[in-house]
Amino acid sequence: MDRFQLGIEIALSVLLLVTIFYSLYLGRALSVLRRDRGQLDALIASLQSSSAQAQSGIDHLRQTTELVGRALGKTVESGKSLKRDLAMLCERSETLAQQLESLLPAGRIATPGMKAAPRVEERSEEIPFRSAFRLKPDEVRTMKPGGSKSAAERELLRALRQKQG
Repeated sequence: MDRFQLGIEIALSVLLLVTIFYSLYLGRALSVLRRDRGQLDALIASLQSSSAQAQSGIDHLRQTTELVGRALGKTVESGKSLKRDLAMLCERSETLAQQLESLLPAGRIATPGMKAAPRVEERSEEIPFRSAFRLKPDEVRTMKPGGSKSAAERELLRALRQKQG
């Protein structure tokens, strides 16, 4: 039995050595995991910080978007108001143009390629109004409304100045 006992003791010694080396290997692996866990915790903290900064940026972007949206809404409303005003001025100018055309004698209407003869009795206040459509933008801006113009003419000239300047 001595041999048998010796064989068992040798086998147990080998198993004990294998267990010792395996436990050393596991100890090293656990230390690596602990070290990596610290890095993982640092990574998680960094991720949380980045997430908080992103949320703050999103909130700031949302506030900025709301402010810009309100400003844009005001601009759109102002544009709609100006559009209505311009439409009204266009209607008035068409009416005024029709009235001016009705004041012209029938023989005065020019055909294409032919110049109309100037009227002798042209009123001096009609000349700047008629010529305002042929003026350059700088000339329209510098025109001064006369006291003898009708309210519609003054308003049309004012609208032309605003539109061109």
